[in-house]
Amino acid sequence: MGDAGQNCDHNGNGKGKEGVITHIVLFKYRPHIPWTDLQSHFDSFLQLPQKCLHPDTNKPYMLSMRAGKNQSWESFSKGMTHGFVLEFGSQEDLDYYLTEDPIHLAFSKAAKPFIEDSVVVDIRDSVLFGPSPPKPASKPKTYNGSCHCGAIGWTARLEKAEHVLCHCSTCQKLGGGPYSLNAIISSDDLNILKGSPKVYTYKGASGKSVHCFYCGNCTSHIYHQQEVLEGKVIVRTILLEGGEGWEVGGEIFGEGRLGWV
Repeated sequence: MGDAGQNCDHNGNGKGKEGVITHIVLFKYRPHIPWTDLQSHFDSFLQLPQKCLHPDTNKPYMLSMRAGKNQSWESFSKGMTHGFVLEFGSQEDLDYYLTEDPIHLAFSKAAKPFIEDSVVVDIRDSVLFGPSPPKPASKPKTYNGSCHCGAIGWTARLEKAEHVLCHCSTCQKLGGGPYSLNAIISSDDLNILKGSPKVYTYKGASGKSVHCFYCGNCTSHIYHQQEVLEGKVIVRTILLEGGEGWEVGGEIFGEGRLGWV
């Protein structure tokens, strides 16, 4: 029999308090958000401990959650209006919550318009020195892509679901817009499933050829292959499923950005 005072996680494993990691989140909510929308947001937030399930056990894995409005009269809050304190039984559980849990990821996406600023701190009780844990590596995911007319279909495997904006003059002329949306991936991670793209080739700034593969019917640009980037291709991420909802992960050739962008 274990000590009756020992903590247990939701997976049934006995864990001492030293194994717990506390995830502290402070939010500054935008002042114009209607209180009814905030109440719905808070209700969804407070349901996460029951709705977030471990992928192996299909049981709740968050140990606890505490939440409340800032009540301090001190002038050190930096504008933060609310605090949330979550406990997890391991770093692995917290990493899953932050990077993979579909319930939490959907909640975070819906909450983003409400939040003006935030502060996040993770602590282990009495651990006051030493390195922080590494950021978990992203797991690659395969996305379906299609041109405007649907004649060409493909899949692309990306490390991150995000866009890199390119403001170069070539992308502006080829696409007829202020920038293009891209990701550089291994050529082995692009698979044309249907149709045969046509190709247009020009000389890049390096002096080497750049091959632009596009649909010969609707002219959607699918990917580019630069000879200077051996073994790599540049895919147009806006043509991938869900791409319209992805965030911007970086920008290149910023000197070409149009003044009103």
